[in-house]
Amino acid sequence: MSKIDRNALRRRIRDSLVREHPEWAECVETLETGDLELAVPAPRGSRAKNLVIFTSRGQDIWIRYAPPRMCYCVETEDEMHAVVGALLRDDAFFVVVNNGDEWIETTLLRPGEEPVLAEGQVANVVSWSGNHDRIVTFMRTRPATDP
Repeated sequence: MSKIDRNALRRRIRDSLVREHPEWAECVETLETGDLELAVPAPRGSRAKNLVIFTSRGQDIWIRYAPPRMCYCVETEDEMHAVVGALLRDDAFFVVVNNGDEWIETTLLRPGEEPVLAEGQVANVVSWSGNHDRIVTFMRTRPATDP
């Protein structure tokens, strides 16, 4: 894909985000590749550190927080706005599942949802506000015993 195409995606995403959040205009950066990176500082005390929306290779739109592996690809501008809005309202949280040092998956969860973990896995849940942050570990359920 040519640099011109990348610039088209960058401009479209930048314009869409700034139209929705005018205060973010000062957070926009154009990378050497022609891609967009927009980094919004998280609320004080939040482990998210930043909400970053960026394009990659002029083809993909990504949303991430600062902690390692907290990155989520979206398919469309509408999905981008829906995910960003849910994150900002704490209606969705980033979750990274590891087994020791091995990364298993990154996903988004809604309030009240629990990560599905296998033995040895740990989930790092990070919310925009920091109010819902937690570490979830695999809990073996005991088989029910007859009285």
